[in-house]
Amino acid sequence: MQDNSANVNGESRSAPWSGAEILAGVYLVWYVWPGMVSLVLKGIGVEHWYYGDDAPEMPLRLELWVRTFALPFQALTIPLLFSAFSGTHPDQLGLTMRHFGRNIVAGLLSWLVLTPLVFGIFLLLRYLSSLLGKQVMEHHPLEVLGRQQLFPAEWAMLIFTATVSAPFLEELTFRGVLQPWLAARRWGGHAAMLGALVLAAASRWQQLQTAWLEGVPSLALAAAPVLFVLALLPIYMLVCWRSRTPLGPALFGTSLLFAYIHVAVWPTPIPLFVLSLGLGILAYRRGSLVGPIVLHGLFNAISCVQLLMGW
Repeated sequence: MQDNSANVNGESRSAPWSGAEILAGVYLVWYVWPGMVSLVLKGIGVEHWYYGDDAPEMPLRLELWVRTFALPFQALTIPLLFSAFSGTHPDQLGLTMRHFGRNIVAGLLSWLVLTPLVFGIFLLLRYLSSLLGKQVMEHHPLEVLGRQQLFPAEWAMLIFTATVSAPFLEELTFRGVLQPWLAARRWGGHAAMLGALVLAAASRWQQLQTAWLEGVPSLALAAAPVLFVLALLPIYMLVCWRSRTPLGPALFGTSLLFAYIHVAVWPTPIPLFVLSLGLGILAYRRGSLVGPIVLHGLFNAISCVQLLMGW
């Protein structure tokens, strides 16, 4: 079993960091820093001096401030933490300026190819949802915010969050940290698939308990995220069988795990899984996060344009 994987340029990205470092990094980036910034913002009374006392949906709108001001701390945490404990270099996380222009072009071309496909799948799912006669399309918190009467500064923070903050942090976490680390282990893909299944079940636990008494149609609707993971298992087994290294299963599993952190906005994970596969392949082939961040940011920009245009 190889501990590192070669990219298209003949170079390699090893993954010297440990599982404990991953857990610590994820906890700090996604929970500690947002929590601390939220406490600071509330302590200085942002919601009162900026919005007044009658601002609607204050928790969601304050979240824009949190995501904006927490980014510098979040962005530095994993590189510094991993460097301190395992000697990880930034380029091992995909944070490299090597072939910067080519990587930008690769991200742009991938965006041109993947965007119509991913949005096409999403529109097909929306159409099928309308045929069911039930509300099964759920909305992302940023989409909910975008439909409100936001101030110009809030629009700026929303666009920044969608096109810069979220793409950078999510690509660093999934394509920079998890994918190469799981690809260095035979069980890496299995762990990612199990994680996606756990997220699917946990997100729908209450709905499943309620639907159990309502009959098979309601139960199938509530269990849709779980059923999608199970439906992908034969394809995943084929990938495992055809792959000579753990890379293929790890890329497949990491892509599904990434899609399922958005499981609360079902059925968004279905088209996002396709996008995530493209992001994972691009990160591996180029040995850099520049292309995936460009692709991810431009993809999210389309949604921002839709919100701004009132679609």
